[in-house]
Amino acid sequence: MVDDWERVETGSPDLKRLQTARTVATAHEPLVSEATFDSPVDPQTLQLSMDAGIRAETGRFDVTWTGKGHYKYHYTEGEGFNYRYGRHPRADVSEKHFHEPPDASHDAVPSCIEVEVVPLVTLAVLQLWRDAVESGDLDRLQQPNPP
Repeated sequence: MVDDWERVETGSPDLKRLQTARTVATAHEPLVSEATFDSPVDPQTLQLSMDAGIRAETGRFDVTWTGKGHYKYHYTEGEGFNYRYGRHPRADVSEKHFHEPPDASHDAVPSCIEVEVVPLVTLAVLQLWRDAVESGDLDRLQQPNPP
């Protein structure tokens, strides 16, 4: 999977925004079983372990927010199933975009998530995920009127 995040200047990780995402996720999504940072000394990514999955029994979100307000929510169930929502500069598609499952390796499409603040983006990502988990329908990850 190619990660276009690495090709642009997104800024440094923002611990306060990551902590906000963690607080919102653990307070509002009961299927978050664990919320940890990748490093206690220099956190770059928030890891949200999920007690359910879309194609597997469990999944994980790797969340990054930067001081410039850029983000990515990368969902994985291992090598076989990945997707992600992102907001960062792109020349070929909307700044807010979505890399579709099953492998998120193809070109991005515009994201249905229009909000830009940490709590609302986190809630939208988790609700879209939950809708897909409960229905088994991948189209629920990109709804015309997202939650």
